[in-house]
Amino acid sequence: MPFQVLPAQPSDIPEIAIIHHDAFADDPIIGRLMCDVKPDLKNEYDKKFYENTFAHMHLMGSVMHKAIDTETGKIVAFAKWVYPYTLTPEQKAEKEKIDLSRTYPEGTNVELYENFFQQLDKKRKHYTDEERDYFLHILIVSPAYQRRGLGTMLIQEGLAAADRDGAKTYVEASSKGLNLYLRHGWRIVDDIKMNMTPYGGKGMAIEELMIRQPGVVVGTGS
Repeated sequence: MPFQVLPAQPSDIPEIAIIHHDAFADDPIIGRLMCDVKPDLKNEYDKKFYENTFAHMHLMGSVMHKAIDTETGKIVAFAKWVYPYTLTPEQKAEKEKIDLSRTYPEGTNVELYENFFQQLDKKRKHYTDEERDYFLHILIVSPAYQRRGLGTMLIQEGLAAADRDGAKTYVEASSKGLNLYLRHGWRIVDDIKMNMTPYGGKGMAIEELMIRQPGVVVGTGS
């Protein structure tokens, strides 16, 4: 297989931001957040998000990997895990100083953005303990490379670490990623239902909230 998983670096941000946009463009919820934002402004927003992610990873338990096509050197997929972590008093003070406010680019569907992510944050806090649990926060695969085993490659290390620790893992799944997570032992425990009609979409969109218990025997998948 001409793919290799490596630690992601800040220098990868421009490529990761493009994959992020392409992977979520047709998502019934994420794809509606900034569909009316100019492409250059959307790209700058996505890059800023990942710049902040890399800058604060030592305070967030973040572990980030990329998958590259070894024939071209292109980044074709990316994953961000949040491993269990405990901060020192100094680190807690540093984390409290992080500016979490958002400046949305013109055209953002702010009402949808805040409604959806407030629900995600509330559910995440309910189902996870940052000192004990693993959380697969982001898994994105370039549309041109989907269904080639890259999702499995990027989640294996985190699942193995969780199994060694006897820890559960949590993920928030769109319909596109649901079958992959089911094949790897996650089970649906809750969901977030969004009526997308008021936001310019169609019908009801569902984000599944899933937990995987440690040591689950899994099959193969992409």
